[in-house]
Amino acid sequence: MPSTTSKAFFIEGPIMDIDIFFSPRHMTFIAVYLTKYADSTFYCRYLIAPNAIIPGYAPGGDKNSDYAENLLKYDWSEEQVLYKAQTGLGGSFIYSGGVHTRYFGSDDIVNGGSRMLLSWTAPTGQTPASAVTEYQIVTAEVNLV
Repeated sequence: MPSTTSKAFFIEGPIMDIDIFFSPRHMTFIAVYLTKYADSTFYCRYLIAPNAIIPGYAPGGDKNSDYAENLLKYDWSEEQVLYKAQTGLGGSFIYSGGVHTRYFGSDDIVNGGSRMLLSWTAPTGQTPASAVTEYQIVTAEVNLV
């Protein structure tokens, strides 16, 4: 049974879809997410640690450490707008957003670069029988320097 002082979450807020990954360039974890407010905006936060977080598999990392424990050990930065997506053809909000890591090879955010590919779904306002289809999948490149 968890103690009464434990938290059942690691980031507070109305988060809907979230991707968390380690960025070698930034030497910390980054969270990219949408909120439940349906504002068609991707937000990001980074883990604030007193020193660089180095995974056990990387040079200088502690092979006996579970570096993911840092997700609960340190605080997260304030929320920042990462990308404001345009609404779909139907004019409604986007949903099912996420990051596709490793898409940009050595320049990808998880490989030491700064680029990431975002994707999301947006309703078109059409019926499933229409030629346009009911939903559209949209992508965008974001550079997090």
